[in-house]
Amino acid sequence: VIFCMDRAGLSAQDGPTHHGLFDISYVRSVPNCIAMAPKDEDELVDMMFTATHERHPTFIRYPRGPAEGVPIKEQPRVIEIGKAEVIRNFTGKGGRKVALVPLGNMMPMGLKAGAELAAEGFDVAVINPRFIKPLDAGLTEFFARGADVIVTLEDHVVMGGYGSAVLELLNEKRVATPVIHIGWPDQFIEHATTTE
Repeated sequence: VIFCMDRAGLSAQDGPTHHGLFDISYVRSVPNCIAMAPKDEDELVDMMFTATHERHPTFIRYPRGPAEGVPIKEQPRVIEIGKAEVIRNFTGKGGRKVALVPLGNMMPMGLKAGAELAAEGFDVAVINPRFIKPLDAGLTEFFARGADVIVTLEDHVVMGGYGSAVLELLNEKRVATPVIHIGWPDQFIEHATTTE
């Protein structure tokens, strides 16, 4: 079964009951499921195509609103389950190493933050996690061991979200790199427009 979860994250102008801010927390507890969040519309098509090839319950979360505007390739491709994508790697030059891990629609913000940090002298990596479950444990651990700090960004409450999954993994692997979570607080967010 495939669950396509639109309105993931803050869903402006739909009312406070329509925000998709709590789904990662409960989806993570479903045994043997696959949970994905695309960075853009082309990756969304790949994830839907991938889901049709799976025999596990699959959740795909994506936001309401306009897409990123990237072209969609003619033939979608199957994404390896649990495999993240390195968008920008550390250069080995510069100052402290910051690994940014923006989930799904947070990618534009992550890329912008990465460019700004690099301009200030930080050595920045940007990882597209793609999968909430299963996490790419190998890649996550690799970048965590190489970074001075990891920053997770998600359009979800911080409690029980993607960043929590990263922390659980790093605790299990005994990696002590600090993790900063950027997401929504543990409260209901009121109805508003995106500019408010």
